[in-house]
Amino acid sequence: MLITFTLPNGKEVIIKEFLYKHIRELLFQNNSLDSKLKYLEAFIVTQNLNVIEKFIVLLMLRKKCIKPSVTLNLNKANKEVSLDYIIESFEESIDIRQEVTRDNIQLILDYPTKFCVNTDNVLSVIREIKIDDTHIVIDSLTEQEFVQIIDNLPADILSVVSNFVTDKKDAFIFSLLSGRNNSMQLNFLTPSPFQFIDTVFNCIDENSYREYLYILSKRIKDVQFLINSTMADILDYLELYRRECEDESDKLKK
Repeated sequence: MLITFTLPNGKEVIIKEFLYKHIRELLFQNNSLDSKLKYLEAFIVTQNLNVIEKFIVLLMLRKKCIKPSVTLNLNKANKEVSLDYIIESFEESIDIRQEVTRDNIQLILDYPTKFCVNTDNVLSVIREIKIDDTHIVIDSLTEQEFVQIIDNLPADILSVVSNFVTDKKDAFIFSLLSGRNNSMQLNFLTPSPFQFIDTVFNCIDENSYREYLYILSKRIKDVQFLINSTMADILDYLELYRRECEDESDKLKK
């Protein structure tokens, strides 16, 4: 099933539904952020999104298919925070796209389209390079091809990129839970945004995953139906089953 979300900037994004079975598959990515990134990004159907748009739509997916709030460790205490409250931090969209020309080289600089997962990467703001009649779209390159092209760019071009990042630095940093003592900042040129996504999708462990299926299978025999439901559905079924058991217990006491 496909879901359409509207981002704060008005863009409509199509994304695949995140089901209960996908939680188990995500758990099997062996704590590798690279693997988890590839797995979660595969749910996004709409192409040509920047990392901020991807970040928001993954939060929206988490809200709809898992739970509308997330438990965060704030000031050494676990607190439940609404995902809508977090998404509000991204309501103001800033257009930072810029074309810069040096000699025969033209750069188009903008928000990155790929999350950083291991190290900071200011060069990810390069979206396109035009050298004479050659037009290079960075997203079409492999990582090795990208490194090779960057290594052959003149030093003054890299200075242009560095100056762009410095000039637009506030546009890459977003404060979550703004106005609170325990606010946090995400810099979209660092691994912190995807680390946050990894945290909010890490909603249950393997034991709980099996336990929920075991409990519900007593009432709903079709396990395929359960694993092809969303986590939000599973939590609803558990609550309904709990109430049903309490009602039965109350009847036996009378």
